[in-house]
Amino acid sequence: MINVPIERTELFRCALLFQTDNTQRMTTQKPRVIYIYDALCGWCYGFSPVIRRFYDTYADTYDFDVLSGGMMTGPRVQPIAASMAYIEQAYKVVEEHTGVRFGEAYLDNILQPGTYLSDSEKPGMAMTLFKALQTGRQLEFAGTLQKALYHDGIDLNIDTNYGPLVEPFGVDPDEFVAHITDQAIKEQTWGEFNLVAQYGINGFPSVIFDTGNKLYLIARGYVPYERLEAAVEQITTT
Repeated sequence: MINVPIERTELFRCALLFQTDNTQRMTTQKPRVIYIYDALCGWCYGFSPVIRRFYDTYADTYDFDVLSGGMMTGPRVQPIAASMAYIEQAYKVVEEHTGVRFGEAYLDNILQPGTYLSDSEKPGMAMTLFKALQTGRQLEFAGTLQKALYHDGIDLNIDTNYGPLVEPFGVDPDEFVAHITDQAIKEQTWGEFNLVAQYGINGFPSVIFDTGNKLYLIARGYVPYERLEAAVEQITTT
């Protein structure tokens, strides 16, 4: 999944898939960067500094959306012990190629005990609820979730752990925790998971560039910042 060649692949355009606010899109007419990730994806953690740098550089030029991919759902939900041997090697590869570091708290509190349940549902629901409350800062929150897990060793299956994560964004922590398990939030989250899968996005991280007329897959797997920027430049200058 390292340095996958960028393809200018036009994707089937579907407003429902990407939860588009059509009124806002018609008003702003900004191109849009759609970041498809999963909170439990180690390569997405490695990609976090890249997509955050891109956001910091182009936040005034493009709109940014985040979709949760549902990487660990259904039969893939299992204790982390089932994939521990793989993760013990893979996280070092991610560190080597991306420069991020997996924290001792993650290694000691999440990985080594082996009992942590790898399940994308709860962090996906947290993102769904957060997007409803803070639509402009969802990419920042994606990074917060991944740092919480992979650096700070915070269990993302526990509702109350989200309170301190959302408070710095100006979100009431108690209200957030109270509503994270709402049925409507769960249904919307699963709708997002299913639609991402339905439209062929099954590898994370992925980045789509929406010109307003066409959708281009500009990253599939980890890519460095320069490649991401070059892909967008190619689209916008031709």
